[in-house]
This record gives sequence, structure tokens and C-alpha cells, in this order.
Amino acid sequence: MKTSSKNSTPRIILFWSVPSLSQINTYKANCDQLQKACVHSNSVQVLNHKKEAQTFKKIIKESDGFYGLRRIKGEIRKMMLNVNSIKTIILL
Repeated sequence: MKTSSKNSTPRIILFWSVPSLSQINTYKANCDQLQKACVHSNSVQVLNHKKEAQTFKKIIKESDGFYGLRRIKGEIRKMMLNVNSIKTIILL
């Protein structure tokens, strides 16, 4: 007797769609916060998923990517921000 695989297909789609929707919402919220930091030119503290905190003097947007400006040993350096790895953004 053969079993039908038609019943398992919607379960798989539901299983994969729920996490992806939550990731899209998180990505959009992080982009909105970074965009707000760009406009207001505030200092920003970024906490990533590894619980590492980084503080940036300013956030800028160039070529569809966000960069944080940070002072290291008297020099201002530009670091690319990976929006997917950001957990929390705090405007200072």
C-alpha cells in the first residue's frame, strides 16, 4: 500500500515559512533603526548575536550597506555592519 506524500508537503512549507517571516521582520526592524541613526547622526551601540557590544560614533549608508565609524588608536575607521548578525541597536 502506497502512502500519499501530498499531506506532508503543506507541513514542510509551513515549517520553513514561519522562521523566514520572523527573520524578515527582524531584518526590517534593524534596517529601520540603522536608518534612524544615519539621519540623527547619533552614537550607536550594536549588540550582535554573540553578545559582543560595539559602539560607533556615527552610522553611514553607502552603496546599499551600513557602515559604522569608530575611533581606533586616534584614527576613524569605517566598519561594515552585517544587518543579519545584529541582535539589538541602541541609540545613545
